[in-house]
Amino acid sequence: MKKSKEDKQETAQLSLSEWQVRNKEYLEKKAQEKAKKQAELEKKRAELKQKKEEMKAELENQEPSNEEDTVSEEIDTDFPTSEEDAVQDSESESEVEEGAEAEAQDQEQDEEEVEVEQVELPKVPIEKIHWYRALPVLVTSSLIFLASLYFLTPLATMKTIEFTGNKVVSQEELKSSSKIDQRDYTVTVYKNRHHYEQNLKASSPWIENVEMTYQFPLTFKIDVQEYGILGYLQKDSKYYPILTSGEYVKKEVATDALPEERMDVTFSDAGLIKEFVQQLKNVPDSVKKSIRKVDLTPSKVTEDLVTITMSDEHQILVPISHIAKKLPYYEGIHPQLEVPSVVDMEAGIFSYAQGTENEAIHEASNDAQDTESSAQRAEQSTEHSAQSQAEKPEISENN
Repeated sequence: MKKSKEDKQETAQLSLSEWQVRNKEYLEKKAQEKAKKQAELEKKRAELKQKKEEMKAELENQEPSNEEDTVSEEIDTDFPTSEEDAVQDSESESEVEEGAEAEAQDQEQDEEEVEVEQVELPKVPIEKIHWYRALPVLVTSSLIFLASLYFLTPLATMKTIEFTGNKVVSQEELKSSSKIDQRDYTVTVYKNRHHYEQNLKASSPWIENVEMTYQFPLTFKIDVQEYGILGYLQKDSKYYPILTSGEYVKKEVATDALPEERMDVTFSDAGLIKEFVQQLKNVPDSVKKSIRKVDLTPSKVTEDLVTITMSDEHQILVPISHIAKKLPYYEGIHPQLEVPSVVDMEAGIFSYAQGTENEAIHEASNDAQDTESSAQRAEQSTEHSAQSQAEKPEISENN
C-alpha cells in the first residue's frame, strides 16, 4: 500500500507544472515556519509558567524570624513591589501572547490570501513575438516596395540589344522586325523573348534560327543563324538566290556580285525547287559542288525529269524524285567517262557519248525488248510447270 501511495505521489508530482511545484514548496515552507513559531511561543509560555511557580515556592518557603513585625512590615512594604513585579510580568506575558497571536493571525491571513491566489485561475503568459516570425512579412513587404520603386524609375526600361551572326540581314532590319520597343520593361522583354524570336524567324526567309539570351544587368544578345545559298534561280536574265531551306529570295542579285562557280536553276516552280533542294541533302558534297546548271526536261513518262550539267560538261538525266537515290552513283561512274557523256538515270542507269542519243535509245529499246521477251518466256515456263503439277494429282486419283 505504501509503495502504491508513493508511486501515486510521484506520478502526481510529475503531472504538476513548474508553477504548481513552486507554489507547493512555498506553502510547505510557510507551514514549517508557522510550526516553528508556534513551538517558540509554547516554549516561552512554559518558561513563564515555571518562573511563576518558582516565585510562589520561594514565598511559601520563607521561615518566620524574631523580627516578625519588621519582617512583616518589610514584607508589607516589599510585597506590593513583588505584586507589582508579578503584575508587570503578567502584563509582559500577555503582551507577548498578544503579539504572538497577532503574528499568528497575520500568518493565517497571509496563508488565506495565498490560498485565494491559488484558487484563482492562473493567467496564461503572453508569448513574446520573436523577430524571426516577423521576418517573412518584412522581407516580402521590402521586396514589393523595391519592385514598385524599380518600375517607377527609368531604370526599368533601360536595355541594350546586340545582334550577332547576321551577314545578309542588316541590324536595322532585325531590330525593326523583332518589334522590341524601347519603352518596354526589361522584365517583360525577358519574359517574352521566345515571342520576339518567332517574330525574327517569320520576318525574313534568310533566318534559320534565332536565340535570345539575357546578360545582367541590361544587355540582350540575339544570335542569328542564316541559311546558306545553294544556287541561283535564273529567270528572264535575272538571278535570285536559292537557299538551303528550299525557298528562293525574290530579291535580285546583281550580275557582277554572282560567284563564278555556281549552280543555276532554270525552272521557277517553287514546289519543284523545294523538292530538288531536299533531295540534294543526301547527295555527297563532291557531286553537289560539280553541278553547274539544272534544266527541267520532262519526258512523256517522267514529268519531273531534269538535265543536270556538270562542271566537266557531262550531263545527267534523272527525275527529281530519284535524285537522292540515283545521283550518288555518279561518283563511281565519273572516272569511267572518257568523253563528254550523258548518264541516263531515268529508267535504269546507263551512259552514252553526247550526240549518239538515238543509237543509245535504240540499244536501250532493244535491250528492253530482249528483257520483255525473256520475261515472257519465263512466265510461259512457269505456267507450263504449274499446269503439269496440277495434272499429276488428277492422274493419281484416276489410278
